[in-house]
Amino acid sequence: MPQDSTQDVLAIREWMSKESHLPNNLDDEIIKKFLHSCYWSLEKTKKCLDRFFIGRSTMNEIYSSRDPLSPKLQAMFSVTVVASYEFEKDEIMIHKYDDPTVEQFNFYDILKTLTMEADQWIKKQQFMAEGHYIIVDMSCYSLKMIPKINIMFFRDFLLFLLEGMPVRLKKVFAINAPSFYDKMYALIKPALPAEICDVIYFFSDYQSLYKFIDKKYLPSEYGGEAQSMYEQNKMWLRYIEDDRLFYLNENIWKADMTKKLKNSNADVTMNGSFRKLSID
Repeated sequence: MPQDSTQDVLAIREWMSKESHLPNNLDDEIIKKFLHSCYWSLEKTKKCLDRFFIGRSTMNEIYSSRDPLSPKLQAMFSVTVVASYEFEKDEIMIHKYDDPTVEQFNFYDILKTLTMEADQWIKKQQFMAEGHYIIVDMSCYSLKMIPKINIMFFRDFLLFLLEGMPVRLKKVFAINAPSFYDKMYALIKPALPAEICDVIYFFSDYQSLYKFIDKKYLPSEYGGEAQSMYEQNKMWLRYIEDDRLFYLNENIWKADMTKKLKNSNADVTMNGSFRKLSID
């Protein structure tokens, strides 16, 4: 972390105060997380934050009605698993949909719970990772789920994650991939930046992770020595439920689009603004 990080935070706060459409309810540690993810470039951080706030305002399907105690979301939390682990100077982030049946599969609710878990990570995680390894466990996905997925929305959501979240993406691993994974991937690949496609790997098992990550850093479910991801997931769910008032606030971390200037340099989708990644 640069010695002048305080000045950087102040610079970002001053910029936000002059952008009438942006909220001013980020604490200093969260601003530092965005600065860190953008390698302390003030201009990249401004673009990332603007994308973060605007994306939350324009994707009402997943950034509204987020009461963690609602029966609908409780049901979805019961079949999704998230966990994160330190891997030397990097961080491993895992997501798994854990129900092979089609009946409970709800595309928007899965993304909604993911955004709530991501918010909690932004608020709670103090570890400033040099890079992030994303693991998506596909073991419970089936072809019957594809018609329930809004591909265009999913494409926009992925671009939002890439452009507007405080992460330094290194690699994405889709593990336990079913035989038809190429059909699913073909639906979204054309919309992804080439540099992202280059760091996405599909494995039919989880043992292939060992080529990239020392297995001692992985959860016990993947043959590692780290805490069970199911046990850790319970912790994240407790944090979310304890923070219910935060999620009940429909305007939290959202841009006020009625105040956004028409001549702003950043449009709603920010096409072409993909942040340059440091790929190992």
